[in-house]
Amino acid sequence: MSTERTVDFLVIGSGAAGVSAALYAASRGKSVMLCERAKKIGGTTALSNGMIWVPCSDHAKEAEIDDTLAQARTYLKGELGDFYDEVKIDTYLQRGPEAVRAIENCSEVKFVLAGAPDYHSSREGGVDKGRALSPVPYDGRKLGRDFDLIGDPIRVVLGGMMITSSEIKHFLNPFESTKAMGHVLRRVGRFAKDRLRHSRGTELSGGNAFLAASLMSLRKLGVDLRTSCPMKELIMNARGVAGARVMHNGTETEFLAREGVILATGGFAASAELRAEIGAKYRHHVTLCAPEAQGEGIAAARKAGGAVDADVASPGFWTPVSKLKNRDGSTTIVPYGWLDRGRPGVIAVGPDGTRFVNESNSYHDVCIGLFEHGYPDDERFFFICEEAFVKVRGMGDILPWPWTPSLGSYIRRDYIQRGQSLEDLAKEIGINPAALSATVAQHNRNVETGTDPEFARGESAFNRTLGDATLGLKNPNLGPIKNGPFIALRIVPGTLGTAAGLKTDESARVLREDNSAIKGLYACGNDATSIMAGKYPGAGITIGPAIVSAYLAIEDALEGHGKAAA
Repeated sequence: MSTERTVDFLVIGSGAAGVSAALYAASRGKSVMLCERAKKIGGTTALSNGMIWVPCSDHAKEAEIDDTLAQARTYLKGELGDFYDEVKIDTYLQRGPEAVRAIENCSEVKFVLAGAPDYHSSREGGVDKGRALSPVPYDGRKLGRDFDLIGDPIRVVLGGMMITSSEIKHFLNPFESTKAMGHVLRRVGRFAKDRLRHSRGTELSGGNAFLAASLMSLRKLGVDLRTSCPMKELIMNARGVAGARVMHNGTETEFLAREGVILATGGFAASAELRAEIGAKYRHHVTLCAPEAQGEGIAAARKAGGAVDADVASPGFWTPVSKLKNRDGSTTIVPYGWLDRGRPGVIAVGPDGTRFVNESNSYHDVCIGLFEHGYPDDERFFFICEEAFVKVRGMGDILPWPWTPSLGSYIRRDYIQRGQSLEDLAKEIGINPAALSATVAQHNRNVETGTDPEFARGESAFNRTLGDATLGLKNPNLGPIKNGPFIALRIVPGTLGTAAGLKTDESARVLREDNSAIKGLYACGNDATSIMAGKYPGAGITIGPAIVSAYLAIEDALEGHGKAAA
């Protein structure tokens, strides 16, 4: 055992919450130690689109977005219902723009307005645009040797080139216009040059862009960053938490913190044990979170007296995923795709052969529908469409034609099922043929009328972002399913992040069961119970609160409220 050093702040975890806390503290002249158990930084943030949901930001005001904090408050009250925490929500809404402004001022991190509407924008207080922000793309070449410290993204093409959702149309149809061809040629040419010197493409977007800009700034601010440095336990004194014991270079080392310890280890999504305990009512086995999200921070805080707050609508934030069996026996988890999700011409059915959700709603809503209609006791949930739909739009891991000339290998690996008729398909997937046929027939009648009486598909602004107005349909989200062969893709729920975690107050201080704060200890991001309580109001409601809670924690500590070190 050795005591290597004492710093002002010790931050455990290097996702959005952790790097933000380190940036906020270091920019205020404080010494910071940032410890990450993985070999690379970023955790689940590296895998994500990096969007943040912060109403009334400076960016929204500059764009003259018609929005107010009162409107956002009304929207969240409707979204969260009994889980609405007035103190925490008010703090978040009032301080959120301040936190975004602060991180842009103290680092190379920059955001831009995203085009995403609130996920239930038709609800009172919802807006069609202005609350979601995206990280500005970043040139990874600026990082030099540090480039390989950034965690790998989940969606790449050509073995390592990131592309954004706005670029997909160009890559799928490069011959559509000179603009599309020029864009694709420029990107591929740059990628080819990148691979001569780097392990993957250096044009970074989403969570990777946020992390790259953060890392560049962490270096400039003198933050002591340690990877492969897992926390063993927190160090307690008579006043509270004074530091932590970590493993570094094979040695158990003590790091003490004068101002506070920030837990930002990413939650528990990758821990089967904690999923069974905290998420028992939502049994699942798949996560898109980083494998290091093992509940390390939660376990350490509990040992120090911290409480878990599982009073949430659901313990996670969800997306449907599919499972692709690889030739080597492994399984690839495929996220709900931007190409196919909610587009006209696909429906989702459950074990009884009927629709159970508005397919054009958010990925989270689709999964809540699975749980509410029998998952996991019955796992017969599928997307249903024509084979022609797959050729035009893709499905799950399958890219559209000509990128996927044949579906044969996907059928042989049991990734999708195909039937010449709906009856044949129903038999393949174990669903009553009459029920499936009746469901598709009703859907086709909805296409003709342009309305979805059961689920109101296509009525919200978010739905319409997934529609296709070029088809000339009465409802851009409702397309026919009439001509075989027909395709089914099995879906299961996977976590994008955890919503239940440590009990905290509005300043991110970790609380005991009696709601007293543990001096010197803060929890941010997925280590703390989300202010959204397992609801999903809009794009960026995980990373947004992660960044803002980090800001609130550092501000609280600097005001001397949480200090525990002697």
